[in-house]
Amino acid sequence: MGKRPGLALGPDISIESVELSQERWVIRADARGTRSCPSCGWSSSSRHSWHVRRLQDFPIQGTAAIVELRLARWRCRNDTCANRTFVGRLPALVVPFARRTSRLGEIVRLFGHAAGGRVSERLLRRLAMPASRDTVLRELKKRGVRNVASVPVRIVGIDDWCWQKGDTYGSIIVDLERRSVADILPVRSVASTQDWLEQHPEIEVVSRDRCGLYAQAVRQGAPQARQIADRFHLVQNLRMAIERQMARVSRFPGRSFLPPGSDAEREAPRQASREARLGLFHYVKALHAGGMSVARIKEKTGVGRQTLIRWLDSDDLPARRHPKPTLRSPAYFREFLEQQWAAGNRRGRQLLHDLRHRGYIGSHSHLARFLAEWRHPDRATGTKTETRSMPTVFVEENMAIDPVTGWQISPQVAAALCLTPTGMLTPRQQQKVTALKQSSPSFAVMRRLAMLFRGLLRSKKAEKLEPWLRAAKDSAIPSLQQFAGTLRRDFTAVRNAIALPWSNGQAEGQINRLKTLKRAMYGRAGIELLRIRMMPFEAQPN
Repeated sequence: MGKRPGLALGPDISIESVELSQERWVIRADARGTRSCPSCGWSSSSRHSWHVRRLQDFPIQGTAAIVELRLARWRCRNDTCANRTFVGRLPALVVPFARRTSRLGEIVRLFGHAAGGRVSERLLRRLAMPASRDTVLRELKKRGVRNVASVPVRIVGIDDWCWQKGDTYGSIIVDLERRSVADILPVRSVASTQDWLEQHPEIEVVSRDRCGLYAQAVRQGAPQARQIADRFHLVQNLRMAIERQMARVSRFPGRSFLPPGSDAEREAPRQASREARLGLFHYVKALHAGGMSVARIKEKTGVGRQTLIRWLDSDDLPARRHPKPTLRSPAYFREFLEQQWAAGNRRGRQLLHDLRHRGYIGSHSHLARFLAEWRHPDRATGTKTETRSMPTVFVEENMAIDPVTGWQISPQVAAALCLTPTGMLTPRQQQKVTALKQSSPSFAVMRRLAMLFRGLLRSKKAEKLEPWLRAAKDSAIPSLQQFAGTLRRDFTAVRNAIALPWSNGQAEGQINRLKTLKRAMYGRAGIELLRIRMMPFEAQPN
């Protein structure tokens, strides 16, 4: 075939022929590469021979393409040079020793950055640019690292992320102005964060969570920077303080039980639930008898398809199915735990270690909740036990009872409702808030201060922080007083959180992205690959 100027690869390259061979296009071309020796820089005019490079390039009409590029091999006339001959180079088209053109290499790296090795291998093969997963990752690692110190950052957010939850953590640093990851550190420590900050003296603002580790690192590594305590974590800390307080007021901390009373009072909510379920069962049977399809009944009632089929096959309402315990549940090992408990082995960590060897894959907290009924049998029966002395203001407080179900409102639910504005409460939640206020005067005080704190964070008026701290201290509520004390120790960062618009929201979003990438790579990727894929691709060198 003749010359194809439309397929020109560059100004110094002339295409000799283009032909289809073995289901791929072969483009043969001559090139005038550089004549300068890559080692000594001497220019040569003495040609030694010809050298042919076979380069993978962009596909043509969905078919893979190979460029057979003929380059001259020159003699180096510099007697002191180690090279006797060298091949002319084309830096605009291909780098030395590469097996694909630079533009195709950029596409391979882009796929690797976005999709990883396995997925990129499948996509590139489908697009007629085949490359193995090892090649994709090798290209990404070889050319994907950028010099972080060369990118100036002024405003950063710092947070931690976990290699393994509860065990090993790293640090992520986000450029809040560019909305991109500035760097990822493999460990969470004062020294590593301080070293990174010292390499960026241009930093002016650092947003962080309430972790004292990062506060210390910023003070030592970037003393010129203004610290900001993240507003989300401030609200979370307040919620935890309210939850601790409600657990102190509650007779059964951390759990919900039926209130003490007659058996009839405790059975009433359960009976009402059974009657409602029985009524729905008869309603479903009536709809089906009227000729309505299962799909239509599901859409009308909201009952699952499998439940509807089971109901329609039964004359009476089937009893609820309780799932069998699995390896995630301590109940699966109840017999072993009862034997150990009777033998005197009652340490949670020791029992967890023994269960691990028997296949238990649940958490320690799940096991602790399971053992709590054995450690405190009086709680399960509703027997009042002696508690440590508390301030008088809390002694006369009563448990808050949900007026709908008759169950005690747990400290977790009470804390969440305490921080929810009135306009965002559902009617059911409003009833719970009313019950909490009536039974617990401290809840009413905490809700008022919580609403003031939420408004304070949105007001941008940092001068209101000091009056709020005094009000919390004067409330005589120990958990709020403790929370106010921690805020006062971090007073400057909390004031900046109110006055400045920056927060760690972007860092939290990048951590979610990091978790997605880490799990997509089956958790086997090292810090090098994880860091490359988290960094912006457009900032990486070609």
